[in-house]
Formats: sequence, C-alpha cells, structure tokens
Amino acid sequence: LYRILGAEPHFLGDGIRRAYEAKFSKPPQYAFSNDALISRRQILQAACETLADPTSRREYNQSLVDDAILTQIPFDKVPGALCVLQEAGETELVLEIGQGLLRERLPKTFKQDVVLAMALAFVDVSRDAMALSPPDFIAACEMLERALKLLQEEGATSLAPDLQAQIDETLEEITPRCVLELLALPLDDERREEGLLGVRNILWAVGGGGAAAIAGGFTREDFMNEAFLHMTAAEQVELFVATPSTIPAESFEAYGVALALVAQAFVGKKPHLIQDADNLFQQLQQTKIEIDFALERGLCALLVGELDQCRSWLGLDTDSSPYRNPSIIEFIMENALPGLCKLLETWLVFPRFRDTKETRFKLGDYYDDPTVLRYLERLESPLAAAAAIAKIGAVQASVINALKKAFPASVQIMCAGVVIGLVTLVGLKFLPPKMDARVAEALVRKWQSVKSEAFGPDHCLGRLHEVLDGEMLKIWTDRAAEIAERGWSYDYTLEDLNIDSVTISQNGRRAVVETTLKESTPQHDASTYTTRYEMAEWKIVEGA
Repeated sequence: LYRILGAEPHFLGDGIRRAYEAKFSKPPQYAFSNDALISRRQILQAACETLADPTSRREYNQSLVDDAILTQIPFDKVPGALCVLQEAGETELVLEIGQGLLRERLPKTFKQDVVLAMALAFVDVSRDAMALSPPDFIAACEMLERALKLLQEEGATSLAPDLQAQIDETLEEITPRCVLELLALPLDDERREEGLLGVRNILWAVGGGGAAAIAGGFTREDFMNEAFLHMTAAEQVELFVATPSTIPAESFEAYGVALALVAQAFVGKKPHLIQDADNLFQQLQQTKIEIDFALERGLCALLVGELDQCRSWLGLDTDSSPYRNPSIIEFIMENALPGLCKLLETWLVFPRFRDTKETRFKLGDYYDDPTVLRYLERLESPLAAAAAIAKIGAVQASVINALKKAFPASVQIMCAGVVIGLVTLVGLKFLPPKMDARVAEALVRKWQSVKSEAFGPDHCLGRLHEVLDGEMLKIWTDRAAEIAERGWSYDYTLEDLNIDSVTISQNGRRAVVETTLKESTPQHDASTYTTRYEMAEWKIVEGA
C-alpha cells in the first residue's frame, strides 16, 4: 500500500493523504478505460484510508512484519489493480498476472486494459535495461518489441497510438546499438544472425554515402566501421556482395572488403580470392581518387607468385613508371635482405576482422596446404618451387639461399616490397572519405555530441579519441577529467551549425574547416560563435 501511494512508512496521516492526492491528481498517461480508472481510484482510496487511520495502519504494519498480508481484489477491479501495480514498479507481477489472464476469454475493454498495463510494464523493463552500466540494448529492444507486438496483436491498432509511436521512435534510436551488441556475441551464438540481418537493414535503408546520418548518432561510415570490428572477414564480404547495386560502395568499403578477401584467402586456404581482391583494387584505381593502389596490386601479384607484375606495379623496371615511388626504391637500395617468409608473416595482420585480429599467420601452414600448392603450380609460379624446397615457415639462412637460387634477381625486390606494403597499408587501413562540407558537418556534429557526453553528468570520456587526435585530444581529455574530478558538469546542446568554408591540402589528407555554431547549456543562454578546425585523417587535431 505504501508503494502504490508513493508514500514512505514514516509519513504521518497528513503525508499519506497528500501522497494519495498527488497520485490521484496525476492519472495514467495512456488511455485506460473508465472502469479501470474508477477501480484505480478506489484502490488508491482504500490504501489511503487504511494508512491514514492509526488503528488500521497499526494492524497493516503488523501484517507486514508477520508476512501474512493478503488483499482480495474483485475480478472486475483487476485492470485497475494492474494499473496501480505498474505505476508502483511491480513489473514482474503485472506481466505474470497479465499473461495468465490473456489465456482466458475476456471482455474487449477488460482485455485492452490488461494489454496496456503489460505493455507499459515491458517499457519499464526496457528503461531499466538501458539504465544499466553499460546499457543492455539487446534486452531493451526485446522488451520494446514485445510491448509493440502485444499492443498490435492482442490489443488493437487504435490502442494507445501515442505509446506505439513512442516505442517505434525509441526502437529506431537504439536499434543500431542493439545490432552492435548482437554482433559482439560469441560467434556460435544463434542471435548473431539477427545482428547480421540488422546491419543489412540499417545500411540498406539509409543508402549510400559515408557521411549519411542514421539513428543513434552514427554516420553510415561510423556504424560500418564499428560493426566490422565484430564481423568476420567472410561476413564482411557476404554483406558487400549482397548489397543491392542501387547502393554504390564507398571507397573505404571496397578497400576493406579487398583486405577481407586477402584474409579469407589465408584463413580458408583459398588463393583464388587474392585475384578477387586485386579486382577490387583495380576498381578503386579507376575511381581516380588520389591514391593509386599500385602497391596493393603489386602485393596481390606477389602473393600468387606473379613476380613480373609485382615489379611492374612497384615501378621497379623503369624510371618513367607512373607507379615508381622514390621511398620504395630508396628502401630497397638501403636495406639488407631480411627474408621473404618473415616479412610476409609480418604484413599478414588483419585487426579489422573478428576472426583474424588475434591470429598470427604462418606461411608454412598456408603454402604447405595441397590446394594452395596446386593453385600456384597451375600458375607456374616460382613460389611453388620455393615453397617445396624451403618448406616455408621460419626465416633461416638456408631458406634465403634457396630462394636466391630459385630467382636471384627477384627475391630482393619481393622482400623489400612487402615491408613497404606493411608501412603503407597501416596508413590506408581505414581509407577516409573525400573531405567536403557534408563530411565536415558530420564530424563537427559528432564532436559536439561527444563533447556533451564528456562534460555531461555521466562524464563519458571514452569516445573523445573517435573525433580528436594529437594535442587536441590531450587538451580536451585533461579538461574533461578535471571537470569530472571537481564534480562539475556542462550539458552542451548544439542548436545550429553552418559550415562556412572547407579548405583541403594538396595531398587531400588535411583540411581546414571554418564553422559557425550556436550552442547552449542549462547554465547559460544560447551563444553563437565562429571556430576554425584543422582536420587530419578526418579527426580534429586543432581548434580555435
């Protein structure tokens, strides 16, 4: 009785009556029937009378001590009782009683009241799940979906339309987070299939464009990069292949899938996938973006033993080659031969894919595989002979000597070329989209959102590295940590944003963005100011 009134055991009689009046004056937000509302009022009134009278209150308190309390509710008052219990937070009891009632044949209005009380209880459980640290988005989505299904199937489409709209809106907002949680489940968990389907639904609904906004504060590119951390190489390739042709792939997507194909080739002992990867690099070349991808194509040629093609792509045969990179030539001339095997093993690191990020590839496991050897032999690759002679695995002097004898002119080029591949691919692992006003606006909006989280009451500093780098990251991390240590908070709200200008460097890797922002905090009125951001690899590195 205390809980359904929102009262405390130490309240005097006047306090009990005030609690009753406050509860009665604030009827449920959603449309229970008049019968349910009358029953609710009668139950609240009975609770008030019991607790406001000293004698009956003493008897009631004693029954609580003895754990011998039982309150009989007439059947026609049950909807009102469920309403009261739901308001008091007794969600498990509401759902237990409600599920039992729905197995019976109930009058229409009675049934709709039961359904509404249960739906609200599901919503309460979802709120509790999202209030956890960290939030349980899977449970929250499940509860909201059950609430919506209950309202639509057991109730009626016209039952509590405002509540249905609110549930739809919340589901849309948290579904991306739920999908990421599903993907992060163990690989053998059947629920991951829901996550893989969810990724397709989200990405295909928003269409193309890395900077396109989706729910949950993500851009399309942000969501893809986070989802890919929880997906295997094969799953990423399958998503890419299944994407409708009406949604053109961004450069960073094609690049990531090309790397996934290389990873699949080694994990699944399927060297023919190297050719598929090379085809994607060729398509990227044809997009005429500033990176020529000659190095990647050279490495693909190297991995299947096409040594002449590797030399050509690295620009080693002629000074006039458009792909000739002075740093590669210099590296080859200055460095001693460290060995083909170890260099390849060093390059074959794929942290972007869930099934390979902890894997240390051993070339012996790959080249000793009969399928791989047959493939290389069909290509008449000298690597097949070298693998058979050297039993490729650890780097030893005998292995290097065998490789030198097999193809003395090529082996030094191959070894040095792979290490350049390692250096360059690290920089290209997440190829950023071409900078323009849309990309700049998405990054600045994300920065404002992350700043609000870092300086807000929860002091969430964990996402600062997603948008800041270098000295800018250090300054704002220190500033946010100091604010948290002092127990202060500033809840920034971005009210308006305009990109005034975007100036891109010649190599396309840095940009200066001037913006006009309008933001407010609860402590201060809205203010408008102009700021200048310097961005590199599409993180903010300086701001004034």
